[in-house]
Amino acid sequence: MSLIKFFTHRRRSIFTAGTDAVRADTWRPAVELWPAAAWGLTATAALSMTLTAMTPPVPALPMGLAAGVLATLRLRSALNVLKDRAALAGSALELISSRSFARRLLRARRDMAGKGNNETFAPVWFGRGFDWGPEHAQKLYELSKIDVNRLLPARALCKLLTGTEPKDSRTVGLSAIDGLESHKTDIWVSEKTLEGGTLIVGTTQAGKGVLLTSLVTQAILRGEAVIVIDPKMSSRLQNAVTAAAKLARRSPPLFFHPNHPEGLRINPLTHFERPSEIASRITAVMSDSGPFTSFAWSAVNVVVDLLVHVGQTPSIAAIESVLTGDFEDLLLEAAELDCGEDYFNMLVSEAKVKGKKGREGVLDVLERARAEERLSEATLKGAATYAHDPVHFSKITASLMPVLAMLTSGALRQTLSPRDDDPLAMSLSEIIAQRKILYVCLNSLPDPTVAGAIGSMLLADLASCAGERYNNTSISRNTVSLFVDECSNTISRSLIEILNKGAESGLRTTCAMQTVADLAARLGSTDEARMALGNFNSLVALRTKDRLTQEFVAETFGRTYIANTAATLTSASDTAHPGHFTAGASRQITASREEIIPCDVLGKLPNCEFFASLAGGRLIKGHTPILIPDEDLLCE
Repeated sequence: MSLIKFFTHRRRSIFTAGTDAVRADTWRPAVELWPAAAWGLTATAALSMTLTAMTPPVPALPMGLAAGVLATLRLRSALNVLKDRAALAGSALELISSRSFARRLLRARRDMAGKGNNETFAPVWFGRGFDWGPEHAQKLYELSKIDVNRLLPARALCKLLTGTEPKDSRTVGLSAIDGLESHKTDIWVSEKTLEGGTLIVGTTQAGKGVLLTSLVTQAILRGEAVIVIDPKMSSRLQNAVTAAAKLARRSPPLFFHPNHPEGLRINPLTHFERPSEIASRITAVMSDSGPFTSFAWSAVNVVVDLLVHVGQTPSIAAIESVLTGDFEDLLLEAAELDCGEDYFNMLVSEAKVKGKKGREGVLDVLERARAEERLSEATLKGAATYAHDPVHFSKITASLMPVLAMLTSGALRQTLSPRDDDPLAMSLSEIIAQRKILYVCLNSLPDPTVAGAIGSMLLADLASCAGERYNNTSISRNTVSLFVDECSNTISRSLIEILNKGAESGLRTTCAMQTVADLAARLGSTDEARMALGNFNSLVALRTKDRLTQEFVAETFGRTYIANTAATLTSASDTAHPGHFTAGASRQITASREEIIPCDVLGKLPNCEFFASLAGGRLIKGHTPILIPDEDLLCE
């Protein structure tokens, strides 16, 4: 232990009783320095006289030792005061390499295993900080009444007392928030805490990507199946995923980009229990609602039923092709499957003998097969749809066709509708079963509409996959970590269902967003946004400027009692007796129930610093180091 740490290390004893309590004047001047200096000089003089034989050792030596002990105690108290004030300078952003990061995680797991907690506690590192309590809230309210800069010692002294580089005063945010506790430790959280869903909120450049990168890297190092949905293709996150996969000696990540068919291709309609699920996924991305949406849903449902009936894998491109011209061929294929080849050919021949061709001939064949009760339910629904007036049918499905055209245009036809035998295609269930790492870039900057539609459909497919894992006990329920950045772009009923029930099937979801207003705009109302946010058990709040978001965070963190002191001084003189006066002083202490973390403080957090409310009610104040991948881990 260094000399500074020895003198500033607080122990509960008769000399330090009450140092951990909140004082009325938390950052008072270090008045103990003067008695420490006096006792130090006394000890030096007494010992010097003893060593030089100027005085007998019997009285001088004990006096010198006693003075030295008192000087040490006073100096210790003074340094504690100075350390509390120096902590208000904060600490500069910490950088950590991928290998150092991995070694830290490994040491933590070994320590936990040595304590016998391997089964109940798998550590997840959130950075460094401390548990936030009412005493810190009291200090925070007191801090708002004074000028912090007047309390700070010299920058060199701050570094000496805290052991860390002070934060540059020109940086964003109020550094004193992190300095309300001078003793900080590594923040380790059980991975069980993350099963209930974790929400990260913060404005642009506040550090959401830094924290998300840390959590994604840890999931990869734990060997879990990892799915990352990134709307903007963050280079930091992408490099971190690549480096972590190489460091963990896992297969390279799978990258999906809607405009790059040479990469991974995913059919978002692969998993479903009922064909109606696919109709709901496609119509969910339609901008309008009402009767036309219902007609569109019915049309898609009929097409999917027919595709499944004839043994074809539903895809967006297949549905689009059927509704734009191939409906008749699909319907006849389904009818031939129901009737048998010989009987079907007979019906076609008889229709030709009657002189019925084209649409009229198809209707005749279907009607005769229906009368003989040879058609399946799927074919009967298809026949009823085909019998509908074509002009009117095209009108009522007009709102659907732009959506299908949007999802099948250009490279999207290959990336979202691959063939069954496509070597570049994989389903989400295969990715999960093989513990792969999937990085999905939605490319939202040039086309947010398409990006939102793709994200919603992929999440719907994942929700169906989770339901399959939940219902089928024969499927291995290996842990799947899902990370959704800017979730306001992709929020849907499917994501809410994953948050509600995904933990039972092994899914752990972490979402990041900027404001509650973004979520409300996506879902249609603030009430809907709050309902969605209620599904997250843990909340991590970085700097946020939106008032609605601040109020939501402060409400989640709760309230505490804050003490307020009011002092009154009175004096009066007696005019009849000059020189006579009376005086009085009174002090009143009251307590009011206030937010344990005020709203305005959330807007003053420096970069990469956060408040967190974890499942179970644990409050944390911390900061996350910036993860820098080692260059050799990025080399091909």
